Amino acid sequence: MNKLMLLVGAAAGYVLGARAGRERYDQIADQANKAWSSPKVQETVEQVRAKAPEVASKVTDQAKAKADEVKSKVSGTETTDADGTYENATGSLDGGGEATVDATGFGPGGDKLP
Repeated sequence: MNKLMLLVGAAAGYVLGARAGRERYDQIADQANKAWSSPKVQETVEQVRAKAPEVASKVTDQAKAKADEVKSKVSGTETTDADGTYENATGSLDGGGEATVDATGFGPGGDKLP
């Protein structure tokens, strides 16, 4: 019986809320349209629209500079040749598959790997 009463109450609330909700929604939508159509808002929109390319260019330049900065810190010096050899700051790989590793920067001591 309690579940039935809960369902009836929820259904009644939904129906009544939907009717009042649509009216309130229409009021809010009308107010939003009036605000958007006001000359002050449209003037501000035009100012932002005119300034947007300049801001986009500035942000793009800053992002590229930061990317170059990060890239220089991360990649170091790496080379890969056509014969399959590879070299970076921690080691190299020759064309025959022989790898050499600079282990001096690893672990607690230069001769100990972690």
